[in-house]
Amino acid sequence: MSEHRVSNFNGGPSQLPFEVLQQAQAELLNVRGSGLSALEISHRGGVFDKIFAEAEADFRQLLNIPKNYKVLFFQTGATGQFAAVPLNLLGKSNQSPNYMVTGRWSEAAAEEAKLYTVPNYVACTVGAIANPSTWKVNEQAPYFYYCDNETINGVEFPFVPDVPNGVTLVSDMSSNILTRPVDVTKFGVIYAGAQKNAGTSGLTMVIVREDLLDREKVHPVPTVLHWKVW
Repeated sequence: MSEHRVSNFNGGPSQLPFEVLQQAQAELLNVRGSGLSALEISHRGGVFDKIFAEAEADFRQLLNIPKNYKVLFFQTGATGQFAAVPLNLLGKSNQSPNYMVTGRWSEAAAEEAKLYTVPNYVACTVGAIANPSTWKVNEQAPYFYYCDNETINGVEFPFVPDVPNGVTLVSDMSSNILTRPVDVTKFGVIYAGAQKNAGTSGLTMVIVREDLLDREKVHPVPTVLHWKVW
């Protein structure tokens, strides 16, 4: 059957290995000998706990994620993090967070942030990356946001932006996570939708440095967007 499959080079969702689809097909009826479908097991049960732990462990190993970073899984798409970033990171700061706009997704993230704050536009060059010497960075900002790869506009950062001390670096890596090594320690937050390179749509991974989980919130944070360990 695998020889009749079509190669998918679209932007997403990613094409899953045939072996993975075969395992999913089998476990749709009986997952890991539990006698239950993968769609029926309890999210509080032992079978799910093992699947969850293995997924996190594999993700940590692939990206070499340090122990002082938490890996959180959210059921919203990555666009849900457009609001989650300011809601979780603004704290009591009255400083404007930095937004680097290079395409459709970073532009949308900045627009969403306007619901909660006044973004500082470091640069606004849709379809290109402005020369760092021209960037207008708020050095007192709570964070600096950028999208590592703008799929619609064809812009991918070949470097990690330098940010002032005390400014948390945040990156949307939805389209290129797991395609190359990443020095996670340079970031406070990395988030990505799974559907490009890690699996099917409907799951978002958030890698967040532990100390940021305790940042005081200035706006109420909906439970589905709250960065915390349950």
